Amino acid sequence: MPEITVSLIVKIVIILAVILCAVRVYVSAKRKLGGELNRAKSLLKVINDATEERIDQPMSFTVVDPTILRRVEKDFPEYDDKIARSIVENAVRKHFLVINGEESPDSIDCCSTALKETLRAKADDNASSPKPLHYDNIVIHRSQISGYRQNNETAAVNYQISLEYLLSGVKTQHIYEADYTYYLSVGDMGENVSLICGHCGAPVEVTGQKICPYCGAEIQSSIERTWKVSRIAMLR
Repeated sequence: MPEITVSLIVKIVIILAVILCAVRVYVSAKRKLGGELNRAKSLLKVINDATEERIDQPMSFTVVDPTILRRVEKDFPEYDDKIARSIVENAVRKHFLVINGEESPDSIDCCSTALKETLRAKADDNASSPKPLHYDNIVIHRSQISGYRQNNETAAVNYQISLEYLLSGVKTQHIYEADYTYYLSVGDMGENVSLICGHCGAPVEVTGQKICPYCGAEIQSSIERTWKVSRIAMLR
């Protein structure tokens, strides 16, 4: 049996101390790493939850001037914002179906001829694409009036539409915008044809004018005929 010397005992004690320190360092590092991993998991969960919540929450609108509708109603006292929004929302929803190839552009009510031709071209391009887009589960959350402009030929009320749909199986949300345009009369292309007084034949030069400035007769026009959705585009 080998003789146990003091120096051997010292060596053994030192080795054991080194091993113990190494174990302590390992345990401490493991606990610290575990804590960091847990914090990272918690952070990822917060991010994922926030992302899911953002996906589930409708996108917000741009803040707009609250006097816009009053300006429209001043020029067009018969203007009904509720009916206009319903027409615009229906046109926006159907324009996706047209691109899908499920509807004809002619099925969109109160849509200008120019916009119908634009949608027809988009549908043809999509159908001929190697990977055609297909919009499913289209949901419109809400819409709001967001702008108004006019000149002597037309007046256009702009609407923002918050919506979502599935595109290639992925849910996405966007803000679309659409122009609801008043034309003085409707010609072959659905726009920009001068309206004349039915009593004296004088031209009507001001958008929305109700009384002939030459003979004082009432100017008859059909709101269903003269208001058209003229543009649909994704805003963001």
